Amino acid sequence: MDDGGSDLTDRFKYKVHALMGTYDPEPGKDNENQSGNILGALLQFPTQYTFSVVGRNIEDEDSSSVGDIYANEVKAVIESALGETEMEMEMRVTPRGKKFTKVSVSVSVESAAMITSIYEDLGQLESTVMKF
Repeated sequence: MDDGGSDLTDRFKYKVHALMGTYDPEPGKDNENQSGNILGALLQFPTQYTFSVVGRNIEDEDSSSVGDIYANEVKAVIESALGETEMEMEMRVTPRGKKFTKVSVSVSVESAAMITSIYEDLGQLESTVMKF
């Protein structure tokens, strides 16, 4: 008796539908070339987000620590992107050897597009080597 495949498991049916493209998003609305889709799906906004970047140390005789100049540049970029100077910001500066400094900054963000924009701005800094 053929009952239309009811003896197939639900798991198998889901796999077949996925392979046939039943669950694919509409073209042009959600793909890997758009920014912030994964973050937008994973986070509920507004949220606290930590930006981490690694940059080359800029040596200056007036600075008490070699990584301070880079850390101040990172702070300025984030403040200008958020449009606020009097915001709650948690900043950690960690030396990574003699040549590099890791800067982590936690701030409140309103959207995935804001996160993407800040990462692009941080990448524009001449000293930035890595952002994550």
